[in-house]
Amino acid sequence: MFTRLLILILSMGCSAVTAQVVAPGDSVPASSKKQTVKVTVIDPTGKKKVAYNGQPILTDSVQKAVKLDPTLLVRGEFTVFYEWRLGRHFSVEGGLGLTYIDISYELFQNNGRFIMNGLQSGDAQFNTGFAARGQFRYFPAQYESAIGGFYIAPAFAYRTWSMDYFVSNGLTSEKYPIKRQWTEVRLQIGEQDPDPYSVLFTEWYLNVGMQFRDEDRVRGQGVTSEVVHRTTSRVVFGAGVKIGFVI
Repeated sequence: MFTRLLILILSMGCSAVTAQVVAPGDSVPASSKKQTVKVTVIDPTGKKKVAYNGQPILTDSVQKAVKLDPTLLVRGEFTVFYEWRLGRHFSVEGGLGLTYIDISYELFQNNGRFIMNGLQSGDAQFNTGFAARGQFRYFPAQYESAIGGFYIAPAFAYRTWSMDYFVSNGLTSEKYPIKRQWTEVRLQIGEQDPDPYSVLFTEWYLNVGMQFRDEDRVRGQGVTSEVVHRTTSRVVFGAGVKIGFVI
């Protein structure tokens, strides 16, 4: 009898507890609140915590890099590039360099007569020039962040080349400076795969645009040769591979 009475009292007490209502002003029991979990990640340097929001973590991607473009060497150009991330989907890239002998131009425009063992290689002295390049890049991918992945970019380039051409009449030799300036505006697409935990990466690119030439040309040979100046423009296509270094 006593046991049955105890069970009845306990069951009534449990019912009363489950039927309780939170009064206005009282706090909701923790068990009835929606539970959330906040996750933070450490950037590759191990110096900073950043909240994870379900998207690519900027601090877990590459922010800046230095690059070289070996495909430009055939144009006598050696340029060092630097790319910096502006935000999740944007970056800027700039490059400065020097130019020397434009091998491609000399072979196909001057028939190789001023280089190597060309017919007039002794009549020409090549000098260094200047190169400057710039791009503003957009990375459209939702699950990647600049500076990694596929990008679209307007690209600008300015380059100069310089050569001294000597004409001898048997007694004296007269020098004629030969200069070229090329300005280019292109639209470029490409892709790169920098990794914050690896130093080396590669980038491929394709582009198309307009090239504006302001240049001197040597016509003829010897004392009958002449230097002419011309300005031209044409549609150009390009492709290449860069080698990048994470810094």
